[in-house]
Amino acid sequence: MPEASVSVVIVNWRAPAETLAAVGSLQAQTLAPRRIYVVDNGSGDDSMERMQAALSGDARVVLLANEQNLGFGGGCNRALREAVGDGSDFIWLLNNDARPDTDCLAALIARADKDGAASGMVGSWMTDPDHPEHDHSGSWMRPWLMSCGTVFGPADLAAHRYSWVTAASVLIRADALRRAGLFDEDFFMYWEDADLAMRIRAAGFEIAIAPEARVVHRAGTSSADIPVQRYLWHYRSQGLWLRKHHSHPAIALMLLRLKFLGKALIDRDFARYRALKAA
Repeated sequence: MPEASVSVVIVNWRAPAETLAAVGSLQAQTLAPRRIYVVDNGSGDDSMERMQAALSGDARVVLLANEQNLGFGGGCNRALREAVGDGSDFIWLLNNDARPDTDCLAALIARADKDGAASGMVGSWMTDPDHPEHDHSGSWMRPWLMSCGTVFGPADLAAHRYSWVTAASVLIRADALRRAGLFDEDFFMYWEDADLAMRIRAAGFEIAIAPEARVVHRAGTSSADIPVQRYLWHYRSQGLWLRKHHSHPAIALMLLRLKFLGKALIDRDFARYRALKAA
């Protein structure tokens, strides 16, 4: 069987040092990717200049630039359109603040090969050095509590109707993207991977986990300085996901709003409460 062809997609937003470190982790992989797409998502700073200067010596790297910040899904889609058409069998999405082990890609491909053509997405094992109790592969949603549980392995992924692997490090079959479509850009931030996972499953593909594909990722670093906006993104994106996928979306949306408003009051976070009331 010929070796799989893999393109990698990384999105940068005002963090060129992080992005360059992520590219370095790809250059060190025991299984080398065919192409590395780096998308600057409308940073408006010197990100492109710094990345061009550092990466000009690697012919595998393709730098792309969006004029404005299109969110995570929109940023990825700029490169995914290229990758789906460049002959790659798989696309590996990697956050710029994620650091994979050197054999991560090999482990992802091995798991995809095990499932054959049915394999649509393969998630990594994510570790957070700041919160080791949160080490996980993905999430699943409790359909009536509007809260998420943690996917610790393949059994958790298979046990729940609403479950997915995190896009911070995920291998996706190009054919699955051709059939299911790319990220829905109405999700500016958060829940876009959950939406894509549901659509890939609906297109007839399977979602799996490669526990040996280990990645260090400190969650939430891209929005840590804007807590109210981050909360609104979570609220709006989860609401959009419910409208698209929940079996009783009207009831679910009502419960979601009550939960978010109630939590803001319990936390005595009145800035968050006012923002939610206006949303």
